[in-house]
Amino acid sequence: MARNPIGLNLVTLKGGQEAGRLVENLERVREAGFDGVGLWLQTLKDWVAQGRSMDTLAREVEARKLKVDEVCFVAVPESSQDVDEPKRVFQWAKELEAGCVISIYSKPQNPVEQARRDWQRFMREVEKFGVPAAFEFIGSWTQYNSPVTALSVVEGTELGKIVLDTFHFWRGGCDLTEIPRVPAARVGLVHLNDVNDVSRQNARDSDRTYPGEGIMPLADICGGLIRNGYAGPFSVEVFGKVREDDPDQVCRHAYRAAAQLISKL
Repeated sequence: MARNPIGLNLVTLKGGQEAGRLVENLERVREAGFDGVGLWLQTLKDWVAQGRSMDTLAREVEARKLKVDEVCFVAVPESSQDVDEPKRVFQWAKELEAGCVISIYSKPQNPVEQARRDWQRFMREVEKFGVPAAFEFIGSWTQYNSPVTALSVVEGTELGKIVLDTFHFWRGGCDLTEIPRVPAARVGLVHLNDVNDVSRQNARDSDRTYPGEGIMPLADICGGLIRNGYAGPFSVEVFGKVREDDPDQVCRHAYRAAAQLISKL
């Protein structure tokens, strides 16, 4: 049985968001053994500003037998008048054959009915590009802080999916029973990370660490996703002190930790 692909979100690396080091970082990712890569929007903007095209970048990715798992991120616009940037991002994602565009809902205080209307309006503008939009729930929010609440927003749109970030799942106090309540086809991506020994209520992004090296029940979370039919990528996304370390070492360490975890599921 083939394992799920493993990717690395370049935000994990020191200098990982710098367009001038993008090709160098793609090579690091390949050499470490990853199958895919996550790119940040500002990196793509800077790449274009330097006079380079998405076609050139796509060829650099393909030459290393990688896949762009995600482009991070766009904010769901507040009105139909604010869609120029999302459209540009989804066009770039299409050219890169990206698996999804991470999409953040910027009004978490809104009731679900309003959030659903905002999401549907957003999807009408971007679905023509054929790239899934993946709603990322945030664990510290009072709502839209779990896979089930995220699903309540995106369901009803063909290319609307969710991102399950293991940190936000844990930080939001989610229960493992939520996993089978989300159809595997609706999970666009899993952000894979662990957390240091801190309380769930006080955990911050800087408390993230390598998969399997913290206190999170990662085997239960990821195993539950796989048993539920999820066959997509696990994209390692770690903030905190690892971003101060040598990027070659971080790449190798991140791949070993993720591969060891996934191989046991």
